Amino acid sequence: MSGKDASEAFWTIWKACESIALTPAVVSTRDKTSSPSHSLSPLCPPVARFVSSSPPTIPKGARLARDSAANGRADDHRLSAKRSRTAAEQGARIRAQMAARSSTASSPTSSPAHSRAGSKSHSRSASQSQKAAEAPSSARISRRVSKPVEQKVEQPSVQEKPRESEPAEQRPPPPQAKTSDEKTVAENATDAPKSAENDPEKTAAGAAVGAGALAGAGAAAVTSSSEKDRQTSSHPLDPRGRVIPFTGIDNLALLMENDGYSTACYSMYLFKTVIDDETVFQFFEKLADSYPKYRYRIELSPWKASSDERARRKAEKRGETVARKTPTEQEKKGRRSHVSGGIKAGGLFRPARWVYDDHFETRDNITFLDSLPGGAKDEKALFDQAGKFLGQHFDFAKPVWHALVVRGIETSEGAKSALIVKVHHCFSDGQGMIMSYHSALGAMQMDKPVSEVQAYFDRKTGSGKVKKPGQRNIKPSIWGTTKHGFHTARGLWMRSRKVFEYGKPANAAGPGNRAPNRLYYHSDGIAMSDIKLIRKAFSNDKVNLSLNDVACGILSRALRLAADRTEPKPVKDKRTAVFIPISVRPQGNWSLNNFTTGAVAWFAFYDPKDKSFDAQLQQVHREMNRIKRSWWPRIWFSSFGTASKHRIFYLPNYFGLGWAFERTYREYHVATNVPGPPKPVEFGQHKAFSYHVLPPSSPGKSSLSCGMISYADDFSLAVSCDDAPELRKNRLPEEICRAFQDASKELIEAAKEKLGTAGGFAHEQEAAAVSSD
Repeated sequence: MSGKDASEAFWTIWKACESIALTPAVVSTRDKTSSPSHSLSPLCPPVARFVSSSPPTIPKGARLARDSAANGRADDHRLSAKRSRTAAEQGARIRAQMAARSSTASSPTSSPAHSRAGSKSHSRSASQSQKAAEAPSSARISRRVSKPVEQKVEQPSVQEKPRESEPAEQRPPPPQAKTSDEKTVAENATDAPKSAENDPEKTAAGAAVGAGALAGAGAAAVTSSSEKDRQTSSHPLDPRGRVIPFTGIDNLALLMENDGYSTACYSMYLFKTVIDDETVFQFFEKLADSYPKYRYRIELSPWKASSDERARRKAEKRGETVARKTPTEQEKKGRRSHVSGGIKAGGLFRPARWVYDDHFETRDNITFLDSLPGGAKDEKALFDQAGKFLGQHFDFAKPVWHALVVRGIETSEGAKSALIVKVHHCFSDGQGMIMSYHSALGAMQMDKPVSEVQAYFDRKTGSGKVKKPGQRNIKPSIWGTTKHGFHTARGLWMRSRKVFEYGKPANAAGPGNRAPNRLYYHSDGIAMSDIKLIRKAFSNDKVNLSLNDVACGILSRALRLAADRTEPKPVKDKRTAVFIPISVRPQGNWSLNNFTTGAVAWFAFYDPKDKSFDAQLQQVHREMNRIKRSWWPRIWFSSFGTASKHRIFYLPNYFGLGWAFERTYREYHVATNVPGPPKPVEFGQHKAFSYHVLPPSSPGKSSLSCGMISYADDFSLAVSCDDAPELRKNRLPEEICRAFQDASKELIEAAKEKLGTAGGFAHEQEAAAVSSD
C-alpha cells in the first residue's frame, strides 16, 4: 500500500472514531477539528495510543495544509474565548453594581429574611451566568489522556477577595506586564506603594467587583511573591521582595567585622534649637517609608532566611501571624568564625540576606539623652559621648542603624542639641546614606514624594549644574595601572609607619589586640571661598589643582603637625599612607548599596621648614593622578565583589593568613572628602547649622578615620581613632583638628601673598571671583 493510500485509510478510520467518541457538551464545534490527540474519548484508546506514539507518514503538502488550518482555527478559538471572558466579566460587574444600587435604594424597613433571600438569588443568578459564559474555558480536555477533565473554578462571594492564582491551563502573562502597584514601585523606587487594605478607593470598589473579578479563565491576574508581600505588609517593601541577597562588597564589609572593629558610617547634625521627639520620629518614618531597606535586618545564614520565609508564607496562607521571637545573645552579636573571630556572613558559597522585619518600629533604634553624664554641657562631653556611641557594636537582631539624640548641651558654637546617626557599612556606602537623608528631608520640607526630589536632583546633575566629585579628563591606562601596582606593593609591604602607634591595651579585643572603643573630635568650619582661593593661587600651567587636591594637601600638612606635637620622639616617617575611597555609583542610582572602591595614596611628611607649600600640593596632586591613571580601583571592585559573595574565599578566616592581612591593614588610614548640601538642611523647624561625617576606619590597629565635608559654604574635618591610653593622653583627634585649622590658615595666608591680595577688601574681591568660577 502506498503512502497516499495509507494516509487516506487513516483519516477514514479517524473520522469514524471522532463521530462516535466526541462529546458535544464538552467540546465545541470549533474543537472538532483540533489536534486529534485532544479529541478522543476512552471509547477509542488504541487509536489514541497509536496517534500519540507512532503517527503515520503524511505527505508534506497535506501536513502543511492541515497545520495551517489547525492554527487558524486555534486562533479563532482563542479570540472567541477572550471575547466571552470579557463579556462575562463586564456583565458580572454591571450586575454587581446594579445589586449595590438596588440595596442602597431599598426601604430600611424591609425584613432581614427578604434581604438575605434577595442576596442569595442574586448570587445564584450571577454564578449561573458566569458558569454559562465560562463553559468553553472551564471545561477542558487533558492533552495527555483521552478522558475529558472538568476543571472547577470556584466563584468567590460578593464580599470575598478574589483568588490571585491562575487556572492550570492558563498561559502566564508576558514578563513585561506589571500590575499597577508594581509600576508605582518601579517608577517611584522609594515612594510608599498603596496597599489594597489601606486604599479607601480600592476597598470600596473591591466589594462591587469581587464577583466578576474571576469571570473568564484569563481574567485572574498573576501576582508575584514580592507583589503579594507589598500588599500584605503594613509598610512599603523593597521592590526586590522580603528576602534580598547581599552584594559582594556589602558582604565583605560584614566579613571584616570582629570584636575590636565595626564598619560604621557616621553623621552628626548640630542645632541651635532643642530638637523635639516628634520631629525625629517623623524624619525616620519618612526615611524608612522612602527607603524601605531601613526596615530590613541581617540574617547571616541564607538557609535560615529561606526556611523562615517559607514558614511565614505557610502561616499567612492559614491566616495566622508569625509571633515575634526573642533573639538570643548570639543572634544579637552575630555568629563568629573560630579562627579569625570575624563575622560568619553567609554560607560558604552564598552571601548573607536582608530580611524584612515585620515587628520593627523606627523608634526601636532611636535613643534620647536629655543630659550628658555628669551634667556636662560643653564640646568635650559631647565628643566623649559621640566616641562611645561610635564604638558600640550593632545589634544584628534589628536593622543595622542607630540614632542618638543629645539635648541639654551648650557648646561654644551655640549648639543646644545634636542628632548622631551611624549605619553599618554593609548597608550602603557613605554617598548613598547622605543622599537618602537629604532627599527625605527635602521631601518633608516641600511636602512632596521623594521620587520628585530625586528626579529634580538628577535633572540638575544631567544638565551639568552639579558635577560629579573628582571629575577630570584623566583616563586610566595599562602603563599607569602597572606603575600603580608596583607603587602600592612597595608602600604596603616594604615600609612601616611609626607615628600614631600604641601598645597592647588592657581591654584589647579582636585579632590585632585593638582598643575596642573610639575617640572623636571635629574642627571648626573653613570658608569654601578660602579653599578655592588656595586652588587658584597654587595652580599653574602644568599643575591644575582640584578642590580634592587642596583638601588632601591640608590634611597631609595637618597630620605632620599633629605628629610633631604628640610624638615623644622626632618623626622619622617620610610619608603617611591614606586610603582614598572612590565612588563608582552610576549617575541617577539612589539605591542603598555599596558602590565604593578605592586606593592607597602616600602623602609626603614634609617638614614645613624644609619644603614650601607648592611642593606639598604638587606631591599630593601627583599621588591623586597616579590613582586616576590606574585601572586597579575598578579591578578590585569587580574581583572583591565577586569573591566576597562566597565566604570560602575570604582568606583571613584561614589559619596562618590573618597576620598578613593585619600587617597590611595597620599601615594606612582612611580619609574621604564628601560634597555636602550647599545650604543648611532643616528638620522641620530646626535648622542644622553644622554637619560632620566619618567613614569607617581600617580594620588594622591604631588607624585613623578622617572625614572632610563641604556644608553650607564651610569646609570641616572630623577625626576618630582608637580609645587607647596613649592616644587619649595626647588627645590625638583634637590635635589633628587643631593642626588642620592651623595648616589651612597658613595656606590661606600663602595664597593671599602669592596672588598679591593680602588685605580685607582685596581678599573679598578675589574670593568672589573664585566663587564665580
